[in-house]
Amino acid sequence: MNTKTTQAGIGLVEVMVALLLLAVAMLGYSALQGQAIKVTNESFERSQSLVMMRNIAEKIHANPFAVTTYETQLNVVTIPTKPGEMCGLDGTAVTALCEAAELATAESYKFRTELQNYDFQIQMHPCPSTGGNGTDPTANIMYSYCLISAWGDTTATIGSDDETDCLTAQVAAAEGVAAQAGGNYYSAATCMMMEI
Repeated sequence: MNTKTTQAGIGLVEVMVALLLLAVAMLGYSALQGQAIKVTNESFERSQSLVMMRNIAEKIHANPFAVTTYETQLNVVTIPTKPGEMCGLDGTAVTALCEAAELATAESYKFRTELQNYDFQIQMHPCPSTGGNGTDPTANIMYSYCLISAWGDTTATIGSDDETDCLTAQVAAAEGVAAQAGGNYYSAATCMMMEI
């Protein structure tokens, strides 16, 4: 008796195993694609943020006598009303020279309105751990300001809330506890800082 067993075609088990392997591979590829999109978006946000912060820093360096006006105007929570004197920044003819504070107010207003289009927040604060420990720049030669740009769920602030703040604050020494330097990014923060 001669029995021959030959297989003609593919069995259902082989097809199911092949489909399972293909599904696992496609899920992995989909997760990789999602991560690539997230990283690309983050890179775009950082590039846009850097360009905007450089523009603001150039304006502040060109008008250093109004640095406190820039700080006040950039840190306003809501968009301020349009200033009466726009110093020609709105396309109108300039009839008189602007004072340093007027120019700073007009430029800050323009930056704040432009930032609304990009869903960015920008604030200006004394830099922690770089000598910016007071409110009087003349009292400390190392005093400097930081421009902080944030997007997403992060706010452009220096503080202690690791879910919303961008940077850690400087903590003074307490009884039995050493002073802690500030200026570190929180791990989940979506923000950038530029010292000016």
